[in-house]
Amino acid sequence: MQYFVKGEFVEENIAGKSFQDTATFIRTVVHPSLLALDRATREGKGIGGVGAGERAGYIILEAPNHEAVGKFLRDLPFWGALKWTIVPLQTFQSAVEQDLAAIENAKQMMPVTQ
Repeated sequence: MQYFVKGEFVEENIAGKSFQDTATFIRTVVHPSLLALDRATREGKGIGGVGAGERAGYIILEAPNHEAVGKFLRDLPFWGALKWTIVPLQTFQSAVEQDLAAIENAKQMMPVTQ
């Protein structure tokens, strides 16, 4: 299954912190997380990146189920520092098939006119 995942940085994580604390947070939390995401994309688990000029990242993640997505994200050091939006994706073909089935179902429910 594919999941569209967006992670938005929560500013409160560095608000009011000293430069040194912010730099430490970036080195010990943000960078290891980004490197883990980079590794996942290179291993074929998804495709994505950071929005240009944004404090948000996007990945279309390949995972067998919802639980695997949750585990993947929770294993990232910055899991608790980001606001996550996760959308399970349906294929375009399956949407077409559902539409056709719905049309057929609706036709069968219509009274036959002569």
